Amino acid sequence: MSGNEGETQARRRTVVVLQDEMRRVLDATRVLLDEYNAMSKGDKLQVASSMQKVKQAEQDVVTLRSALIRELSQVGTLLVNREDVLRAAFSVEDIFGHINGVAFKMSQLPRSSARNKKYKDAVTDMLGLLVDGISKLNESIRALSINPEQSIQMSALVQQTESSIDTRYRESVAMVMKTATNVKELILVKEFLEAMENCADAMLDAANASTILALGL
Repeated sequence: MSGNEGETQARRRTVVVLQDEMRRVLDATRVLLDEYNAMSKGDKLQVASSMQKVKQAEQDVVTLRSALIRELSQVGTLLVNREDVLRAAFSVEDIFGHINGVAFKMSQLPRSSARNKKYKDAVTDMLGLLVDGISKLNESIRALSINPEQSIQMSALVQQTESSIDTRYRESVAMVMKTATNVKELILVKEFLEAMENCADAMLDAANASTILALGL
């Protein structure tokens, strides 16, 4: 096997693991919508089930990241951009810390707040945008093994989605400041919105890492 063939195979194996990791992040992000619907209905069992699904997905991602590190250690210097692969993997995994934060802060909302129409509209919009952005990030990671140029284009779309989330976040915070009936409600809802905004920031960081990786392929 030539050096180029060996590098190509090593790159393919590591990218496949990274793609699996990203897919589980997308799965967990989609669960957040289920959890919020359960919160608005007061379905505590479904809320607990959703949080358990997020936890399981996180464990899967940790396992995949460990597998990726083992793969990178085995290929050694055969893969010249292994640092970029590792940076992308850690960036993707970092999203999970924020997904956990969103899931937890969501679970702390009183049912009355979760059912409030103004809050519900804002949260549904932000969660929808977050799922859309993570989906685009997933497409960017998938394209790494097929068309690096397409991966870069999808990462640019992630940036646009993050900008939309940022705008919606500011609008929502302004709305909550006017709508909240007490200090506790204000704090809980605002922290929940902030957790989603932080998750979007982590999503953008992962998209940037994906772009750097794509430029080296």
